[in-house]
Amino acid sequence: MNAETNKRFTHEDVADMVSVLHDLIDGTNQIYNAYNNEPAPDSLAHREQNSFADPELARDVHYRGIQSMESAADHLMVFADSFVQPAKTIGPWTCVRGLLENCALASWFLDPSIDVRTRVARCFAFRYAGFDQQIKYFQVDNSQTEIEQVKRRIKNVEQNAIRLGYPPLLNKLGNIQGIALQMPRITALIGTTLDREADYRLLSAIAHGHHWATQQIGFRQVEVTDPEGQIIKALEKYVDPDFVVYAAHIAVTSFARVLWYLWRLYGWNIKEIADLLDATYEKLNYNPELRFWHSPAS
Repeated sequence: MNAETNKRFTHEDVADMVSVLHDLIDGTNQIYNAYNNEPAPDSLAHREQNSFADPELARDVHYRGIQSMESAADHLMVFADSFVQPAKTIGPWTCVRGLLENCALASWFLDPSIDVRTRVARCFAFRYAGFDQQIKYFQVDNSQTEIEQVKRRIKNVEQNAIRLGYPPLLNKLGNIQGIALQMPRITALIGTTLDREADYRLLSAIAHGHHWATQQIGFRQVEVTDPEGQIIKALEKYVDPDFVVYAAHIAVTSFARVLWYLWRLYGWNIKEIADLLDATYEKLNYNPELRFWHSPAS
């Protein structure tokens, strides 16, 4: 099931692909759970958690990356299960969209090529974005008490960042507009971490109900007879195997990036995750060039 070829896929291919996705999820769970989220003693994560000025912040950003990975895995499981009869035609795509968002965040937090100071700065930026979203949520019902609580938390977190040497991020009026660094927009983050911006824009159009996107992904044109006996064209919901394989390709390759980053950062047995990814890509007939973990840069 090579997503890079012009082959037309079948519903049998989709069934085989779903089986491979379940194997990937089960295999990941089996080797991941054995570590209990603890980094190896000689790992980069262990050094970061024991050398940063505030060790708890280093642990926090590692755990946030793992939490985003867990969320991505959940979306992957629902995506795979959505093709069990009766198969869904629109919902699976929103699962892949959610997976991309969480894979991008996890990759951003767990990237083994950055230093701990940059990693913690990214966590500060994400926390500020979360605070901003909470305020907007409470503003809907004018929950002023909760809004003031969030604003106090923003100030406390900002002061903590400044104590650690991060610069204050203020607007022209002197108000906080970020902490440590500006949080990238999720579309840009998906582009830089996963190189999937175009795919994400299509998935977002589906999630937002744009007909130009939903019609080509979840429907097909058929001819039906109207009450007057005239043959007319209509749309019916349809699972297109080509699109399903395309979505799976997005999901698998994005999730693989997160797994590879986590295993490298935490110093776990790198061969076991490489073997699992090799087996997955082999079953899916993905081009060998897609196995980034075998490149010298990885």
